[in-house]
Amino acid sequence: MHHASLLIGGAEEGELYVRSLYASLGIELANNPDFFVFKKETFGIDEARELKLLSARKALTNRKIFLIVPTRITLEAQNALLKTFEEPFPDTYFFLVTREESLIVPTLLSRMQIVRISGHKILGSKDAEVFLASSVKDRLLFAKTFADEEKSLPIFLDNLLLLLRQRVGKNGPVESVYRIRRLVRDPVLAPRLTIEHLSLVL
Repeated sequence: MHHASLLIGGAEEGELYVRSLYASLGIELANNPDFFVFKKETFGIDEARELKLLSARKALTNRKIFLIVPTRITLEAQNALLKTFEEPFPDTYFFLVTREESLIVPTLLSRMQIVRISGHKILGSKDAEVFLASSVKDRLLFAKTFADEEKSLPIFLDNLLLLLRQRVGKNGPVESVYRIRRLVRDPVLAPRLTIEHLSLVL
């Protein structure tokens, strides 16, 4: 899992995504002493400093998780987060939720993995479920249709990862999808060829 993720979508969608993601890993966030939520109208320099201090503390569990869900995040705060995101403490993960990618400065953006969640189901994705339930032949047909309809490959892979983790834990199939998910921003990674590859290796 990338240490810093930018979730493009609404506040509720972002929180649901993070809670669903960790639930699929068997980690309960409710009453978790290492789960910190910054839900403020404005995330400013003071909040950025507080987050930095909290991230430096020793975890009481296996990992520290930070969810930042502001209506707006100031330029000063974004600049203050640069080093925090670039040199995170071990087992520390940040999730910043925003509706517009353009609201985040490029220098901070470059330090994060982008996940588009707006308008999409987080768990139980129909596409991911259909894909997993299909034969190899039908999966190859699915790959063509998916590409023709120009659907989002990152969202499909995220949902596929969640479903696989629920069903088979952290074994081989999950690793295969995860390796591809890390490369998904590469422009040469064509959706149809990617899904055809997964059709054969899963």
